[in-house]
Amino acid sequence: MAIPPTIPTSFVPKQPVSTGMRRPNSGVNIFLIIAGVVVGIVVFGAAATFGYKLYLENVRDAKAAELQSAKDAINEDTIEGFIRLRNRLESASMLLNQHVYTSQFFDVLEERTLQSVRFSSLTLSTLEDRSAEIQMEGVARSFNALAAQSESFANEKRIKRAIFSSITVNTTGSVSFDLTAELDPKLILASEATPVQPLPESTLPKAEPLAQPAATTTATTTPAL
Repeated sequence: MAIPPTIPTSFVPKQPVSTGMRRPNSGVNIFLIIAGVVVGIVVFGAAATFGYKLYLENVRDAKAAELQSAKDAINEDTIEGFIRLRNRLESASMLLNQHVYTSQFFDVLEERTLQSVRFSSLTLSTLEDRSAEIQMEGVARSFNALAAQSESFANEKRIKRAIFSSITVNTTGSVSFDLTAELDPKLILASEATPVQPLPESTLPKAEPLAQPAATTTATTTPAL
């Protein structure tokens, strides 16, 4: 069968075929570099951690050895002596803190008692809340003097709830009374004590001086505290 003239009888390309070869990729892979850096950091960090751990262990062992050496150098008798001394000091401190003394209360009473008032008896009892209660008997020059004395105690914050009762007018014109009040722990306990400051004259209520008792009553009264 004859081949039609329109069909080419040869497949040779009409244009020259390029004979250039592909150039190999000689560039450095950036991912390999990053991976290498990361691996290096991890290895360095692990080595540093291990080295620091060894350093801490050495320091710990050295301190333990120093502590043991110090313990061995201490005499057991000396330790027991220090323990006994500490216990004694704690016991003494507890006793002093709970000790009741009245010198500071009497200082306050002296500062707060007017010249026109005289106390003839005093009973002091301590309470469970570390405060104290007082019961007193006294004589005032007049009702005016008694009112001034009540005001004087009211101005003293460490003397609380002062109550005057059994008020009686005597034949001489003086006024007898009973007094009950509570004391702040700062007035009676060594652990709570605070210095007593003298009161200015201007802060004390004014009242007439108490006249001296008659000769017939001298044997039944006591001097002012």
